[in-house]
Amino acid sequence: MALDLFAGCGGLALGFESAGFLTVGFESDADACRTYRSNLGSPCHQVTLEPGAELTNGASVIVGGPPCQPFSVSGNQGGRADKRDGFPAFLSAVERYKPKVVVIENVRGMFYKNRAYFEGIQTRLENLGYVVDWRLLHAADFGVPQNRERLFAVGHPGHFEFPIPTHGGSP
Repeated sequence: MALDLFAGCGGLALGFESAGFLTVGFESDADACRTYRSNLGSPCHQVTLEPGAELTNGASVIVGGPPCQPFSVSGNQGGRADKRDGFPAFLSAVERYKPKVVVIENVRGMFYKNRAYFEGIQTRLENLGYVVDWRLLHAADFGVPQNRERLFAVGHPGHFEFPIPTHGGSP
């Protein structure tokens, strides 16, 4: 099972379900939860995620896109000082459930004013026993008709490779 934290309408979950995982979403927005359930047929719980929250009995994967506003240029890059910072809840879930794999998606703005915060997240995952690899991926390089670049960080046991772009771009 894959827990999808800050699930939105289920974009990350769609990929995991296509790969054979059962996903369970957790999202604060009611409309996004309805869309998730309608499009995926999987449960999505409307909840504001907090550190220490009891979510499930276990998970082999935790994926999520903690709110990007604290790290985006247009969101003033308040980072951990921004009340919308979802990383404390996300990392708490990783510590609690100890999944085999962790996937985080966020904006490239994490490399600007909040670079040290991102490096702290990496260190925390490494201290939990994960090898952490990250990469900026451009959606158009994978056939998605969007000019959308996102940071992906993957915590894994040591056997992971990012996909090779299918529509131009460089590996």
